[in-house]
Amino acid sequence: MFRLPTDLTEHLRDHGTLVVPSPQRAHTVRLAHAAARLDAGKRVWASAAVHSSAVWLRQEAQRCAAAQLSEWPRLLTPAEEWFLWRQYAAEATRRFALVNGGALAESLQRASELAAHFGIALRAGAPDSEATLLCEAQQVFDERCRSLRAASVASLLERMTAADAGTGRAPLLRGFDTLPPRLRAIAAARHPRAEPQGREPRDPPAEPRVLRAADAQEELERIAEWCRRRVLGQPDARLLVICPGAPGARERLATLIRQALDPGSVLSATAPADTRVGIEGGQPLAQLPMIAHALATLEWLAGAEGDFESYSRWLRAPHWSGPSAAVRARLDLKLRERASPSLRLRELLGGLQLAPLELQAAAREFTAQLASASAALGEGNTSPRAWSERITAALAAAGWPGPRAAESAGQQTLMRWHELLEEFGDLSGSVGSVARGEALGLVKELAARSAFRPADADLTVTLSPALADPVVQYDGIWVAGLHAEVFPQPVEPDPFLPLPAQIAAGVPAASAAGRLAQARTLLAALRRGAGELVLSAPLYSEDLELLPSPLLTGGAVEPPAQRLVWLPASLHREGLTETLIDATGRPWVAAQPLPRGTKSLDLQNQCPFRAYAELRLGSTRRESAEPGIAPNRRGELLHAALQKLWEQLRDSRSLGALSSAALDALIARSVEQAAQALARPAGRRRRQRAFADMQLDMFVEMAPALARECRRAARLIRRLCECERERAPFSVQAIESDAELVLAGATLRMRIDRVDALAGGGRAILDYKSGRRVSADWYGERPTHPQLLAYSEALGEEVVALATVSVNAREVRFDGIARAARLLPAVKAVRTAGAADAWGEQQRAWRAIVARLIRAFLAGDAAVDPRPGACDYCHVIDICRITERPEATNE
Repeated sequence: MFRLPTDLTEHLRDHGTLVVPSPQRAHTVRLAHAAARLDAGKRVWASAAVHSSAVWLRQEAQRCAAAQLSEWPRLLTPAEEWFLWRQYAAEATRRFALVNGGALAESLQRASELAAHFGIALRAGAPDSEATLLCEAQQVFDERCRSLRAASVASLLERMTAADAGTGRAPLLRGFDTLPPRLRAIAAARHPRAEPQGREPRDPPAEPRVLRAADAQEELERIAEWCRRRVLGQPDARLLVICPGAPGARERLATLIRQALDPGSVLSATAPADTRVGIEGGQPLAQLPMIAHALATLEWLAGAEGDFESYSRWLRAPHWSGPSAAVRARLDLKLRERASPSLRLRELLGGLQLAPLELQAAAREFTAQLASASAALGEGNTSPRAWSERITAALAAAGWPGPRAAESAGQQTLMRWHELLEEFGDLSGSVGSVARGEALGLVKELAARSAFRPADADLTVTLSPALADPVVQYDGIWVAGLHAEVFPQPVEPDPFLPLPAQIAAGVPAASAAGRLAQARTLLAALRRGAGELVLSAPLYSEDLELLPSPLLTGGAVEPPAQRLVWLPASLHREGLTETLIDATGRPWVAAQPLPRGTKSLDLQNQCPFRAYAELRLGSTRRESAEPGIAPNRRGELLHAALQKLWEQLRDSRSLGALSSAALDALIARSVEQAAQALARPAGRRRRQRAFADMQLDMFVEMAPALARECRRAARLIRRLCECERERAPFSVQAIESDAELVLAGATLRMRIDRVDALAGGGRAILDYKSGRRVSADWYGERPTHPQLLAYSEALGEEVVALATVSVNAREVRFDGIARAARLLPAVKAVRTAGAADAWGEQQRAWRAIVARLIRAFLAGDAAVDPRPGACDYCHVIDICRITERPEATNE
């Protein structure tokens, strides 16, 4: 369990005040104090006065101001301090587009506070130096404070040293590797006999063990195994793991520890409750999903323009009170069909009005709630306090935050959001009136700089990024990543303060000696704070060899152990898992036509599992909004334009009789008619069928992207017409015609792009392709275009040629197979192989292939058996998990 050193226990029991460096350490001390009170049999006790140094100094400044109300200025709130520094930084960087004003403001404020804590006098240096910039910023900040009759905590530190705080509490400072002089002086002034750093604890310090891991991944795995072993031996153990560096490593480590403590969670369908492992420090409030959704809602309500995918994520987020998640997902799918790549809220609301009949009620509800939220937010200029009230009302009208706020973490996050809006409202005394855009920008910046994490319970394992004194005593502490570049920490003097002044004042980050002393102080604190102390460092980071910290030489170095097997790999290793191959789904009812016509044959030919997943389980690819025209719309335009063109021409003689100008005019008119039909909403298209095909709708506005696509389509069709002029005489018998095939006990309904009657007799089937051409295989067991084989079987023995017609920017060409050469441009004759009727033999082979595909689909065949290349663009590859098969070669 958590344990407090004896002197801290006595100090808090006597109602003394404890000051620690950070809010995280303060939270840990409170937990340890509560555990001690419970262990002593108490059920009610006074809350411990444990504060971070920043909170305690602000409280002391408020006490001094209350004791001498007429002599002390008003204390700026933290948000006001940030805003005043931000104002100067924004003005200073106005001429430099690439300089981050927000980062500069935080750096200047941090340097000013560091100078105040260590008593460093600010002096200007060279005209363009950082020191001069800080002096100028400090002067502007102080002038602004005087105009407001206010002051920051940092500017009052020296005055607080001599002031009478009017309290009898004895402050004790613990956990600081170096005490800032002003903080030490203020604590001493409150209680002259106080010992700021406290006495040495009575428990003997732990002897550290030193471990060298092969690399960072193995180090994380060993930490997880150590946590598992410690918790198995002592279920009530409390462990601290200090892991400096990038946040991603701590997230991975937290996952590994959870899996080590609860191996069943690896195979669980739901995420495990985060009750045993937690990460200190939190993350920016703006990055929490609930708050990110609120900020996005405010931006959209204010008229911001965004890409459709951002709108889609916002629409499908779980932070709505209504409509339901299923309804919003269906609305998203419908909007995706016709959405433009970028849009504003008014375009989104317009798209909701075109929702299908079954979704119209939900669409009206959603539209009304967003309109109400937009009205509640309003426009114009007003004070931050009024804007905070408007923001609260607008989010409530929009249905935020939804059911997630009922959970404990959601309640804490919601409370922190309201505190943030309260802080923003407090800017009214410093800001005055602001416009809507500026107000939302300030709220977003405040949320981005406010770190937050919902309060954890009494965790078994705590992960910390900070190399800092733990203050309380843990059952075990592991400090990871202690290679020479990390420990002692690198020298990082503040760039805005003169280096000699920082060294003279004793700023530890300003010199190597200060960092070394800081590291030694930390090692001593870790030894006092742990029953077991492990220090580790990796040998390699990828291909870079790392040297261990020289401060680790005093510990006992453990010999390299056998490399651990990652937990999920150990659970899935041979002998622990069974393989079950289920390649058959539910049969298709033969009385019903096969779904989506020849698409069922094509998918079954590509991969039986994909056919079952897409056509039987509904695992379709989600459309994505892209710039320009979507590929399916491009194909629709091309097919419709060619249909209208050949309805006018009818045969090769009419094509050859047209002059170049007349042909261009006919093509342009056909493309325009096709585009007009595509531009109409679906319901309006049905109503327009009664009108003549040649009539243009003057009330349909053509988008610029569609107009560009029309010009492209006209060029491609003209190239195709030049190719068709070189063919032998032919006539077009059918365009976009329906056909039906009854075979193998099933009915297959299909739509054939075009059927030509050839001069020498027989018919040719043509299938337009607007995408990239794929080299065809007509003789294998899994031919490339099974739909053409089904068309041939449906039309009977008169078919003498099959071909795809590629019409794209790369090429315009025929690619197929025929009974004889030169029936179609560049289409070769069928291979004879010694047969007298090679074409008839091939047609019978194709009939058998189509019948086999139909029977497999009817039987529910769902084997994971892709054709070569079929997985390259497959959207169900994560479901079939073919990449986990050792024999899988088609990745």
